[in-house]
Amino acid sequence: MQQEGKPKFLKFHQNKVRGVAFSPRDRYLFCSGAYDGKVNLYSALRMELLMCYQITTMTLARNVNAVRFTSDGSRILAATTARRLAVVDVERGEQLLAYDNCAFSGQDRTGLAADPVCPNMAVSVAVNGKGLTLLDLRMPLPLDFVYDLHGSIIRDVCFLGAGWPWTRGGNQASSSSLLSSSAEGAVKVSTLDGRILHSYHAGHSLNTVCPTPEPYSAGGGEEGRFSSVIMSGGDMISAYMPETETHEVLKENKDMPVWKLRYTSHGSLLYSACEGAVLRRYRRYPDHHEYLGEVLRHKGDIQDFDISPYDEFLITASKDRSVGVLRLGAPNHGWTEYSELT
Repeated sequence: MQQEGKPKFLKFHQNKVRGVAFSPRDRYLFCSGAYDGKVNLYSALRMELLMCYQITTMTLARNVNAVRFTSDGSRILAATTARRLAVVDVERGEQLLAYDNCAFSGQDRTGLAADPVCPNMAVSVAVNGKGLTLLDLRMPLPLDFVYDLHGSIIRDVCFLGAGWPWTRGGNQASSSSLLSSSAEGAVKVSTLDGRILHSYHAGHSLNTVCPTPEPYSAGGGEEGRFSSVIMSGGDMISAYMPETETHEVLKENKDMPVWKLRYTSHGSLLYSACEGAVLRRYRRYPDHHEYLGEVLRHKGDIQDFDISPYDEFLITASKDRSVGVLRLGAPNHGWTEYSELT
């Protein structure tokens, strides 16, 4: 079996890297966005740069705060501090659309999400940081605005599957609700039009929120089944279970703020990135997470990271202007050892 490799750091940006994302369709293709106004495309397999695209002209603010692929992998969304959301064609490297006055303009971390089911739907944090902007990428203007959903700056937003208890009875073929978290510690589940379905307070400031990837399960007494949780990170990492409220608090990051949390596709491993430039790994059990140790370390804070669709590679974005690439091992659907038959 393939073993975990050594991290490689790609330095093709001229300023701190704020976002990275894997393509949901191409298992090795990923992108990065940085404060030099560029979106770069890479191959994780070859660990090399494929294409570089300049989002904004030199007369505008050039800071890219977040990047995401659409669910069909054909376009990249890039949110900038000029309050602009750019849509880039992956194959041609051309800017297809630019939505003005629809993205958060602050220097802080911002949220950006693409619907995992519908390739034309996306959500960004609104200009004032407290609301959301809904986008239909087939339209030249934003689809809708949700004003003041939170009382403080929204740090992260993602689509929540229809299997969770607050969205049952909805359209099972689409991601019908949004999960958002704010700096003050509030986590809210809302519909696309801003109606709040569920909310709770994590008890600490938040920078990121992450639901477990498998279909929702309350667990309970069913042997071998995991209970679905919502992990939130900021001053610390906490796990929220809908049936039992707050379930667990992880303190390995000590006083270092956590910027990003992400599960592998099967939900058995959790990764966290904190201000101290360290990426950590946890193993998930039905009722707790076990700390396994450090995975890699940058020279600057890790701002974002992502995991490839088959859990083969992990990529990181850092303030030290580099993009880290780490081979985690064989794909989760099988093994890829080479052998010779004689």
